[in-house]
Amino acid sequence: MLEDAFSIIYDDPVTVKIRFSPESVRYIRERQWAKEQTIVDNPDGSVILELKTSGWFDVKRWILSFGAEAEVMEPEELRTEICAELSAAQRCYVK
Repeated sequence: MLEDAFSIIYDDPVTVKIRFSPESVRYIRERQWAKEQTIVDNPDGSVILELKTSGWFDVKRWILSFGAEAEVMEPEELRTEICAELSAAQRCYVK
């Protein structure tokens, strides 16, 4: 059951596609993030990591930890949630 869990929380399976900046590529390649994953190289040095996992909350928090170095490509709902979180965080720093 936990082999598809991103961390320890098991939830409905989700497939996510994330673009990582060239600065993050080495870290992304360091380990297997999910049993079902692919990494595609882009001409600009960035990569697209596509993985099937569970634990929407866990994967969302993990993506947010990269800040501007990660961009959710799919699913659109997760992209929207990440955007809202980053916008809310930005408001904390704007005077």
